[in-house]
Amino acid sequence: MNIRKKDRFSGPMIVFQERRLPEKATLAGYSALIDDYGLAVPLPRTLSAIGEHHRLIEEGGWRIMTPRHAPRKTLEGHLTFALKYEGLDLAVLKRLFLTTGSDPIEAIVSSNFF
Repeated sequence: MNIRKKDRFSGPMIVFQERRLPEKATLAGYSALIDDYGLAVPLPRTLSAIGEHHRLIEEGGWRIMTPRHAPRKTLEGHLTFALKYEGLDLAVLKRLFLTTGSDPIEAIVSSNFF
């Protein structure tokens, strides 16, 4: 298992896997999970990030959201963000679950639903 420590998610950037962001922003949701866990998956059509300004931008395959949308820098925070704002991406979810193992995912589900 390749489980990462908390707060290892990257900071602001302008390029992610050769895709330029419309402005300097911090990866969020699936893009953050793909980056931090090194997931070998096709990139989703639209990736999300958190901008430094209070405006929404949808440009060049990116959705830059406001700082108030920023998830916690944890597996749970980015996974919750992804499911809430980006929908289901089964390729990313499968590779994430194979990488982390079942224990962290079970802990997230148990803490939120039971």
